[in-house]
Amino acid sequence: MSNWGKPVLTKQGLKLQAKVDAGNAMQLTKCRLGSGMIGSGQQLEDLTELVAPVQTLPIASVTYSDDSHACTISAVTDNSTVTTGYYLREFGIYAKDPDDGEILYAVASDSEPDFIPAKGTSTVISQEIGVALTFANAANVTAAVNTSATATISYVNTYVTNAVADLKDMTGATISRDGVHGLVPAPGRGETKNRFLQADGTWAVVPDLTGATSSKAGIGGLVPAPAAGSNTRYLRSDGTWAVITVVKGATTTVNGAAGLVPAPAAGSNIRYLCADGTWKEVDLDSAKTKLVMYS
Repeated sequence: MSNWGKPVLTKQGLKLQAKVDAGNAMQLTKCRLGSGMIGSGQQLEDLTELVAPVQTLPIASVTYSDDSHACTISAVTDNSTVTTGYYLREFGIYAKDPDDGEILYAVASDSEPDFIPAKGTSTVISQEIGVALTFANAANVTAAVNTSATATISYVNTYVTNAVADLKDMTGATISRDGVHGLVPAPGRGETKNRFLQADGTWAVVPDLTGATSSKAGIGGLVPAPAAGSNTRYLRSDGTWAVITVVKGATTTVNGAAGLVPAPAAGSNIRYLCADGTWKEVDLDSAKTKLVMYS
């Protein structure tokens, strides 16, 4: 059964800790597991690398204490990449020093290590490892969190807590105040169709179009439904679907009627639309320089 000792800052880690306490930023980069044991007379703080590193783990999550003096990082290990089984005796945390690059920041050892079997055996190992670190100002500490790492229970719980906290009701906007995103208000009984959610957070009825008259402007809204067979009609400003009629040419005694102009035939691109409703050729003089005027 594992018996991890308290994490010890290495000498390089102590130097970096002093920089962080002085206001410099620090980024935790990764964790490593190993099977080594320090030799006689050797101290954990003297290490610049694990004695026998075996696995490199991405940081899965980082949380900060309310007083900003501590942070807890977690990593998840499994034996899916372990080719040879080993006893998990050492755990290292790495960080990026602004002057020295990536260093072994802290290390912990286990006096009663668990055995991590190789992949492909009947035993599948998956374990979350969490380490708490203290600082004068933990806000200066960040971590290179790998979002593709296996989700830990604490990460899932934190995610669910944050997601549930975000499930608040929508606050509608006013003339002087922005709204706040959230759950839309539940529509009441009978509010089943032709309603829309307004920016003030209320469900409003979509009114029907009110057509204009000769003395009164219309009101915007849903257009009336066209009946079957009215596919060639257009919506008039009075709110009705009207038949599109063909233009009716004038005669010497009868006025014409407005409507669609007749389609010009191929080759009539230099013709003009006559008031009688037909496409006429342009009459030119013999020199073809000007229109012939008829009295």
